[in-house]
Amino acid sequence: MTLVILAIDALDTKLVEHYDIDEYRLNGHTKMETVAHQFEHPFTPEAWATVATGLHPTEHGVTEGGTSSWDNPLIDFASKFVGHLDVHTRAWLGNKITALTGEEYTVGVTDSQTMFDPEYAVVHNWPGVANGAELRKTWQITDGDPPKEYFERELKGMAVQQFAWAREMAQHPIALTGVHVHTVDMASHAYGEQEDELERLYRWTAEQVRHVREGLGEDDELLILSDHGSYTSFLDPGEVPGKHAFRAFASTTHPDGPPESVFDVKEWVEERIDVGEYEESNLDLPKEQLRDLGYID
Repeated sequence: MTLVILAIDALDTKLVEHYDIDEYRLNGHTKMETVAHQFEHPFTPEAWATVATGLHPTEHGVTEGGTSSWDNPLIDFASKFVGHLDVHTRAWLGNKITALTGEEYTVGVTDSQTMFDPEYAVVHNWPGVANGAELRKTWQITDGDPPKEYFERELKGMAVQQFAWAREMAQHPIALTGVHVHTVDMASHAYGEQEDELERLYRWTAEQVRHVREGLGEDDELLILSDHGSYTSFLDPGEVPGKHAFRAFASTTHPDGPPESVFDVKEWVEERIDVGEYEESNLDLPKEQLRDLGYID
């Protein structure tokens, strides 16, 4: 049995109901309590690190200056002083520094224990935990005010790889797999004032969810989570379209129903996964041949 977690950034409870999309509403679904510390609204790296650890941002450390990391120690030290800025401003500054110095940054990673640490679990592109470079790449899609066609091609291209990864992992003897997908968040920023366009991206993402669910075995379970929602002009008059809202979403095929809070997810998962007797077999590699080819040292 594998529990697959689809971390769909900014999937909004109110918008799921407004668009009436069944693919997101599994056997049980709810508006989930989320967290905000650095800003007055939920912040992606903070919230997803909380989901994975069960800890407040002040405890897991992916907040303020800890939300990004540079290989260059001097730049990394200086970056701690702009931790109060919003994520998009930080990303913009980071891109400028990369262009000037050639140095790269990625999303900060917690040192705290996460639900993905055991050998029976795998994780991909989870802010605050793993593969932060992919999230950074997603944020960069809108650099330079690109054409709509480029925006959607790049956004969907990354998303289908992430959904396909989740579907493939469920075919292996793994108890827990989790992947983060940023499609809905970016769509909400781009189309927060365009009801039909945002619905189109919501439904496209829902189709990817359906494909993942169809690929699961009869004993597998699916858990859909978001870290926050997003305000729109058509549902939230007076709010800034695209601004993060306290409307995180949770849904699952598990008969117990979904977790109620980002602080509860880790415990909820660990109580329901079937670890079984996880074993790994040896891979008999032709090491001399690979060494001659320069693949290994």
